[in-house]
Amino acid sequence: MNNRYNSISLITDFPDFSVPGFDIDAYNNFFRTSNNIINAKSSDIAYNEHWGCLSIKCAFGGNEFYKSQKRVYAVNDQNFLILNEGQYYSSYIFSTQPVESFTLNFTSTFAQEVIHSAKSSDEEILDDPFPGNKYIPEFVEKLYQHNNTISPLLFTIRELSKNFNANRHLIAELYYPLLEQLFFLHKEIKTEINNVNALKPSTRKELYKRLHYSKDYIDSCYSLPVTLEELSLISLMNTAHFLRQFKKHFHITPYQYLMHKRIQAAAGLLKNTNLTVTEICTAVGYEDPSSFTKLFKKNYGLSPEIYRNHIL
Repeated sequence: MNNRYNSISLITDFPDFSVPGFDIDAYNNFFRTSNNIINAKSSDIAYNEHWGCLSIKCAFGGNEFYKSQKRVYAVNDQNFLILNEGQYYSSYIFSTQPVESFTLNFTSTFAQEVIHSAKSSDEEILDDPFPGNKYIPEFVEKLYQHNNTISPLLFTIRELSKNFNANRHLIAELYYPLLEQLFFLHKEIKTEINNVNALKPSTRKELYKRLHYSKDYIDSCYSLPVTLEELSLISLMNTAHFLRQFKKHFHITPYQYLMHKRIQAAAGLLKNTNLTVTEICTAVGYEDPSSFTKLFKKNYGLSPEIYRNHIL
């Protein structure tokens, strides 16, 4: 049996696709045959749309943006993104300070073995220990908040990667429980999908995915002008249907969610930066400081200035 897919490697510099003679097919094939970690820093890097394997995307110290079709995902310290094998996407980091990009990539062969083990009984595995071309679920591609199952493994692998050569075998072992937890998360999401109010299972799944496209867009682009029509296009729905379904699923309208996200982000900036209230107002997407102050006080019971003084 060829164990190449069980190997693990680390890339600490962003590859340069623009170098003359860069062989993108060989590069992609590397990710098809070897589990891989990309852990690099940049404040100014961009990649055009390209193929990807099954991966978990993390970022620390700022935002790394991923785009797929009309969807946008801002990955940062609070969340992670799952992308399926075969998904095409672009990505970029534009920041005033270096952002750490941390991606864990999985080959399909490795994923087949781990998921086969996670979903099968001991008897089934003993009878069929090497799964071959087995089932890999389609994971819901969305932003996931860091949790107490997957995230500790991500953080441990990140720390071990700082001394990769000494910890290579331990990291390779941790890839197994990490992918198992990803499969269990997938089962939890299936339960959420089954709670969507629709008759057909396929309709429930599609509604869940499309509504999260727009929610993730708000979470990622709240500082920009965001319109109802734009969100409905991202969700591939007509506007009336999108508005009704968003409110039914999230128990809040898209506009209300956008306002909540902006105020939440403003509170974080008041706590963690020295930006003025006016600068924070602009940073989170408001044009009128007076309206921003009123809305902030409505949500937190304090003006932005008093809130900052109270938490410091």
